[in-house]
Amino acid sequence: MNPELVRAGLSLSAVALIAGAAILLITGSAQTLGEAFREAVEPTLAQVRSRTNRSRSELADLSMLVAIGLSMLNILGGNPVVGTIVALVLYLARPAIRRATRHEHRLMAMGGLFSIDLIIGLYLPFVVAHLMMFDWLMAACLSAVVLALSWPAGGGETIPGRRWHLAPLAG
Repeated sequence: MNPELVRAGLSLSAVALIAGAAILLITGSAQTLGEAFREAVEPTLAQVRSRTNRSRSELADLSMLVAIGLSMLNILGGNPVVGTIVALVLYLARPAIRRATRHEHRLMAMGGLFSIDLIIGLYLPFVVAHLMMFDWLMAACLSAVVLALSWPAGGGETIPGRRWHLAPLAG
């Protein structure tokens, strides 16, 4: 087999995946894909959470910092324009990711799952597309973003030093 033909086929497949991500968004299936992925990795991430006393938003912030670091490595790896843009966008998105993952109580966290699942469902085709293009650093960077959004909520009482309390009601 000709390696150039294989690479061209993988490139076309990656473009089809990116177009598929747009179709997932239009049809509303991105939310279902994100929910399925998040539920699949939840047991593993819950085990990791049980070994640390960090909150969900702190773990998400650390994952975002890893993603930013990987995109900066992508700058050194030969893709300076895309790496710079992705690093800047991820740095600007850090507060929004932290806000999206701030609730520790499972019922309160369920309120934000629709948007979190939607974002995960949109990022997964891009991760696979970068893997198909052998762009390992960008695939790892986007995987870290998906990981940041996938951290499960634990009970407020399960984390030492953090208590769950009701949000103030607007009068």
